[in-house]
Amino acid sequence: MAQPGFAEDQGRYDHGGSSLASVGYVRLKIDNAGRIVIPAEMRAAMLVERGDTVTAQVVEGELRIISRALVMHRIAEEARRFKHTHPDARFEDDLAEIRREDVRLDEEHWARVEREAAAARDAGSRG
Repeated sequence: MAQPGFAEDQGRYDHGGSSLASVGYVRLKIDNAGRIVIPAEMRAAMLVERGDTVTAQVVEGELRIISRALVMHRIAEEARRFKHTHPDARFEDDLAEIRREDVRLDEEHWARVEREAAAARDAGSRG
């Protein structure tokens, strides 16, 4: 009998209501194409749904996979902790200023690219 939550065609696995969970070591098989099926229980613990895109890296030989949902969850938790310890902080203004600076730098970059492309076209037409 298969373990609960480990069938390939499993629906959403309920791991007890907690938004984050842990799953102990499980043996997974790598098929001939190099694919690994992530069991439903693990996908639920990682906040991964079918069709999601995940990010993976190998650190000292260990494969680590993280979902966008988990990253966003961690950022929200960190922001809550920061807000709790710094109740008067208004980091929304700082974030808006950072975003404005990013846009300004991006616009400068593309303006420079357009100037360089125009200069290259002019040089090519004269040559």
